[in-house]
Amino acid sequence: MADGSRVYLRSLEPADLSRANEFFGRLSDTSRYYRFFIPMPRLDSGFVRELARQSQDARCAVVVAYLRHREGDETIGGGRIVGTARRSTCEFSVTIADAWHGRGCGRVILRALIVKARALGYHRIEGQVLASNTRMLALAAAARMRSRTTMGDRDVRTVSRALIPRYSGTRPRVLVGMTATT
Repeated sequence: MADGSRVYLRSLEPADLSRANEFFGRLSDTSRYYRFFIPMPRLDSGFVRELARQSQDARCAVVVAYLRHREGDETIGGGRIVGTARRSTCEFSVTIADAWHGRGCGRVILRALIVKARALGYHRIEGQVLASNTRMLALAAAARMRSRTTMGDRDVRTVSRALIPRYSGTRPRVLVGMTATT
């Protein structure tokens, strides 16, 4: 991170699910509202079950950002991608513990989600963001996402970007007449 902290990313593990409420408890009411769009005083057990299911789904990905301490790992954020009704599009979400806001963790998680979405074959990634969540909108803009009003609701923005496949180190060949050039 910019401040020299080492943050690690990995896929969600079963032990993370047992610590989900501890992480959720470190989120402010505002952070919870920005993530779920409703006041949420506690984490619903159904949500934890759904995270567990998604972590095993081949069209989804759930990542955890954590710090290593002598006493054990400390979860500081996470993100996920899930498929949508449009097969080539996935939806993302990112959650960061309040103490880590503005330190670059969200950028690292979102970058990892974009890479994973591309690897899973998605052509577009999108997410819903409350218009008042200026930090998330700035993060999306930094990730080259476009922002638009969602179905006439000025309070919700849809951020999205196309996922262009990465090439394997060589530039694509372009045929000009009968001659191949690079």
